[in-house]
Amino acid sequence: MNIKAFIRGDSTLNPSQKKSREVFFYLVFGALTTLVNMVSFIIFDKLFDARHVFLAMGSLHFDLLGEDVLNLTVAWIVAVIFAFITNRAFVFASKGPILKEFAGFVTSRIVTLIAFEIGTFKLCILILQNGFGIDKGVVLFSVLGLTCTYKYLVKLINSILIVIGNYVLSKIFVFNKSDFTRKEDGKKTDISQNEECDANSEQ
Repeated sequence: MNIKAFIRGDSTLNPSQKKSREVFFYLVFGALTTLVNMVSFIIFDKLFDARHVFLAMGSLHFDLLGEDVLNLTVAWIVAVIFAFITNRAFVFASKGPILKEFAGFVTSRIVTLIAFEIGTFKLCILILQNGFGIDKGVVLFSVLGLTCTYKYLVKLINSILIVIGNYVLSKIFVFNKSDFTRKEDGKKTDISQNEECDANSEQ
């Protein structure tokens, strides 16, 4: 298999090679997206660690930074923008309508934001603190003055679920080439039929 053809995703690739290429590039850019998400989360967490942003709902008051919701959301926004650009251009090599795909991409990412970014993250923190008695702020190790707490470890592990969920949703609902291919085939059929009609009329 030609390496350049594999990287470019040429039409010379057979279906098996195209599938392998898609999975390979998704894992590469999925890892980079995870890195972007993680770095954004840590930076925002460090910058605003001493501050508080409160959301009031009736008699309930939520400290969004204390609950990590705001940190997770901002990191998610940065990662979604990066992921859409790389997924569209390199992973799925899509030529579909960009606004429609972006809307579908953001919608699918909102699902994983609620289910995994916030849902399973908060669940794991809850299990860690109440089940094992380990506070999320406990330091695991420190490198060059940068500390890694259990919260960051949970965030990293949780990213595996996010990568899997995002791939499934992107493949099925966002960059579904079958719809675009059917439309293109329909256009080609109409053109060929029109050409046949023109040829018959000339005869």
